[in-house]
Amino acid sequence: MLDPSNIPPVEETEVLSRYVLQSNLFRKSEGTPKPGLFMPHPRQELSVTRHKDATQDELWKVGKDVAEERGKTLYGRFDIQAKDCQIESLTVESQPLPNNPNHADIIGWPSSKEEQLALAQEIAARTKGVIISSP
Repeated sequence: MLDPSNIPPVEETEVLSRYVLQSNLFRKSEGTPKPGLFMPHPRQELSVTRHKDATQDELWKVGKDVAEERGKTLYGRFDIQAKDCQIESLTVESQPLPNNPNHADIIGWPSSKEEQLALAQEIAARTKGVIISSP
């Protein structure tokens, strides 16, 4: 994981993970995310975890911790490059948390749900890394 005292800005080539905590947010048979996974609702930012300096075990631990905090099941994660989230007004900014120095937010979402959905659909379509279940 990143050193909490030295958090660099997110680079375009970095890989990000979006954890799946609801079974209705991905198509298990196809191994693809649904756009809802990338909707910022109810917040105005979308949480992701950076892979920078993290092992696979550390990435899965973050996902398991998030699921446990919310009382949900971790179904897996979808990975995407930061540049594939930088669409129109969207940017990715580092937002370290005490238990996850690799935390980042996708910010700059429009206020309209229709516009948010259009961007979420584009991000979902750009998602390349597919990991359906955790070890």
